[in-house]
Amino acid sequence: TSSYSGGRDFDSENVSKIVKGETTKKELVQLFGEPFSKTVISSTSEKWVYTYFSGTASAQSYMLTTNVETAGTQKTLDILIEDGVVTNFTYAESPLTSSSM
Repeated sequence: TSSYSGGRDFDSENVSKIVKGETTKKELVQLFGEPFSKTVISSTSEKWVYTYFSGTASAQSYMLTTNVETAGTQKTLDILIEDGVVTNFTYAESPLTSSSM
């Protein structure tokens, strides 16, 4: 069994503190830290993405096959910012599971 992770972890409990039209970029950094990525959309707007995934993977080898199982979670927060203030955001969290032989 081994562990894996990617992105930059953030406190998803703070998502409820984001207020469209009020929360500033400075407040986002205080709530979540620096984003995983920033994309400039125009001279006044940008998109920030916070994303993180983690889990475990294990493999069992049989005579002719190998069984690989993974389990974990992924969370992504997409934020649209206009003139330094949040105008829209989406948050999703989902399990990562798979099994193959």
